[in-house]
Amino acid sequence: MIIFPAIDIIGGQCVRLVRGDYATAAKVAEDPLETAKAFEAAGAEWIHMVDLDGAKAGYPVNTEIYKNIAQNTGLKVEVGGGIRTLETIQAYLDLGIARVILGSVALKNPQLVADAVAKFGAEKIVVGIDAKNEMVAAEGWLETSEVHYIDLAKEMIKAGVRTFIFTDISKDGTLSGVNAEQLKKLADATAGQCNIVASGGVHTIEDIRICRDLGLYGTIAGKSLYQGTLDLAEAIREADTLKIRKMTIDDYDALYAMWIACQNGLNDRDDSREGIEKYLKRNPETSFVAEENGVLAGAILCGHDGRRGYIQHMSVSPLYRRRGIAHKLVARALAALKAEGINKAALVAFRKNALGNAFWEAEGFSLRDDLNYRNLALADMVRIDPDYC
Repeated sequence: MIIFPAIDIIGGQCVRLVRGDYATAAKVAEDPLETAKAFEAAGAEWIHMVDLDGAKAGYPVNTEIYKNIAQNTGLKVEVGGGIRTLETIQAYLDLGIARVILGSVALKNPQLVADAVAKFGAEKIVVGIDAKNEMVAAEGWLETSEVHYIDLAKEMIKAGVRTFIFTDISKDGTLSGVNAEQLKKLADATAGQCNIVASGGVHTIEDIRICRDLGLYGTIAGKSLYQGTLDLAEAIREADTLKIRKMTIDDYDALYAMWIACQNGLNDRDDSREGIEKYLKRNPETSFVAEENGVLAGAILCGHDGRRGYIQHMSVSPLYRRRGIAHKLVARALAALKAEGINKAALVAFRKNALGNAFWEAEGFSLRDDLNYRNLALADMVRIDPDYC
């Protein structure tokens, strides 16, 4: 589970509200960038940011702050507040923002949400569902609708949304504990269809454990971090439910389902149960799966011929992306290859695409158009890393 430390901005200042009431805004930190850097130093990989001025105005107001953090830290930044158009979404993504949060527009213009998912991808779009007495609120929580929060989630899933931030406004900024009952209702109603991030009421490490045990994707912590009732580093450690272990043939059904969901190109012979079983017998120590709360979240199929390693598949389930799982799987596989005396590894039969190329290059692989392994489809990259050797 991901812990998202939160920074809300009014007038360029880091603030927290109580129950969404702008009149309760209280400054909680001096400098947004330095606060973000402190969160990063504590182990955070993501940061949750809200433009409260933008939420009220209906358009972005504090954009430079988010740009500064995205470009001057290693944090992945998600931003919400005042995002109402595809052009605004594009502008944020162009600044290096990892994903944007759509709130009021999901209630008032659901077609725009569907268009955003279609244009930018589900990994870039989050829908924030904020509720008072289980009914969805909008416009900076200044208006309350007659739409139930679970009904809105189901409609957004039909539109292609895969990640939600759910806030019980009565809990927000109160340090009174998360609303486990409403979170569980949402998780049960949408099981297996989306990621859920809890927001509002986080007080102590016990709230982190509650959200973790509900199987949630993430939890947002704000006031508890600023007032010292929750330690960020401890929360991150407590939230870590990812387990990486060696792949076995018993994983095959879940593997195959994930490959289909990822639209992997599959070979009827090599990727059959029998083919994978033979592969694992030849390479029992170098292929791994990642599990999140017991559910298969990703896998890497990796082997070697005594001379060079090769990665046949590397996939992360669409529901578990943007958690660093792919990086952890690659690191584990390369370490296993090194333990067996292999200091080179190639990708086999991977399709070229901008996103994939960027990932593999970040992992230390370099592009090679001329590599052909065992007459299979052209591999795109080969890793020859002196530090790895």
